[in-house]
Amino acid sequence: MKLAAIGYDAGQGDGVDAMLRAVAHDLMAQGYKLAGAVQWNEARQGQQHDAMILEDLATGNRLDVSGHLGEGANGCRLDSYALETVAGIVANTIDRDVDLVILNRFGKQEVARAGFRPIIEAAVANELPVLTGLNNAFRPFWEAFTSGEGVYLAPKREDIQAWAVRALTPRKAAAAL
Repeated sequence: MKLAAIGYDAGQGDGVDAMLRAVAHDLMAQGYKLAGAVQWNEARQGQQHDAMILEDLATGNRLDVSGHLGEGANGCRLDSYALETVAGIVANTIDRDVDLVILNRFGKQEVARAGFRPIIEAAVANELPVLTGLNNAFRPFWEAFTSGEGVYLAPKREDIQAWAVRALTPRKAAAAL
């Protein structure tokens, strides 16, 4: 089981999103087949919070998963129904031909056994490596979910790319046999 989470503290999520996008696009440019979703935060005119856009790595399609909060609201801005829709789309791309699954987060929805959790489970069942972002507040849940077999990465692009290369190399070697 090759599971890696990029640990970060509150306020560092945008940087991790950027690193996951960069690593995903670099790997796809090298010919690797990826599944999963990476996050783009886009400013909305007249809105206090950015829109949360998830890019399906298999198709490049982008879907808004932002809830539309009222003015001055400070609650969670995720539309959980929209996230489940994206998770369903991504689930249809998980197969043995995928080299790596990248998911923007293991967070509240995954802790609640929703969101991308079934995607991670499908990837593990298909012996696919998984890379995700992890707010350190959810580390105990990730630890329990992975039975302690998940790797923690620093939010450094070189560490993330090095892990990806190690995870991908045996898969490519096996495919060549």
